[in-house]
Amino acid sequence: MNTVPTFSSKSIPRTGRRLLLAAGFACVAAAWSLLPSGVAHAQGWPEASRPIRIVVGFPPGGGVDVLARAVAVPLAKELGGNVIVENRPGAGGLLATEYVAKQPSDGYTVYLATPGSFTIWPSLRKLNYEPAKDFTPVSLMVTMPNLLVTGMGTPYTSVASLLAAAKAPNAQIDYASGGVGTIGQIAAEQLNILAGLHLTHVPYKGTAPLLTDVIGGVVPITFSDPSATPLIEGGKLRLLAQTSAKRSGLFPDTPTMAESGVPGYDLSNWYGMVAPASTPSAIVDKLNGALGKVLAQSDVRKQLAGAGMDAASSTPAQFGNHMATERAKWAALIVKAKIRAE
Repeated sequence: MNTVPTFSSKSIPRTGRRLLLAAGFACVAAAWSLLPSGVAHAQGWPEASRPIRIVVGFPPGGGVDVLARAVAVPLAKELGGNVIVENRPGAGGLLATEYVAKQPSDGYTVYLATPGSFTIWPSLRKLNYEPAKDFTPVSLMVTMPNLLVTGMGTPYTSVASLLAAAKAPNAQIDYASGGVGTIGQIAAEQLNILAGLHLTHVPYKGTAPLLTDVIGGVVPITFSDPSATPLIEGGKLRLLAQTSAKRSGLFPDTPTMAESGVPGYDLSNWYGMVAPASTPSAIVDKLNGALGKVLAQSDVRKQLAGAGMDAASSTPAQFGNHMATERAKWAALIVKAKIRAE
């Protein structure tokens, strides 16, 4: 009867065991070297001792900050690491955008991108970064309409009544925004172009004073983000329309601008995650997958809905294409509306 010989490490001389161990390590190293560099990086990412920083270009309490804090803890659980939120406010997010563009491409610094820094300002200002070259898209995270609101003391009870007043002879109607190049200005100038109006821009430095003046009737209208919802529900502002092409699930009873007599009107605000350019694709994919799971969680979606945001997700390529499409769209509008940087 034939038997298969067996061996134990004790039956091999010490020198032989050392040779076998060395050969084993060499095989592991050789196999590791054959992996794409991004995969090799992702295998050990994230390290428990190194937190992933979600950089926010605005002060605590705003919409972008709310989003970052809503996903930080569940994202850390999905990734098996540590995630912190770092606020770097200034220049409407510009300072933080420039900062992140210069950070290492190791997956430990990511940024919550907004339309201003990534799709509007490239056509208005000389920037110290290029959105398409200095960043890697990770995922779209939320969408939301802007809201056309007016003070309760104005005669405007609908978009139709506003349009009629704006088209009257010698009409002079102002609109407020958070400043040149903000999504609020873009929303109003899109109305000017599509409806043939001449609404006059009144820029503000901050949402709070802007909404205070709209409530008080100093400026009759503005296109606000959903942070104005409590003021609408509290009877201080009148909601006329939402700017997205289709009604948001957050405002199902509010007509869109297109439904209200401005055909072709379409503007959706959004926030998404990007990383510094050349971040390994395996890390980007791992982060994208974890974000998708977090944004599908009912408690996260409920928290975001309370802040006026519809949770969304995408592939990195889809998010990159979305930003490129928006850059081209708003570049054309900026030229047509003759918007000039401050």
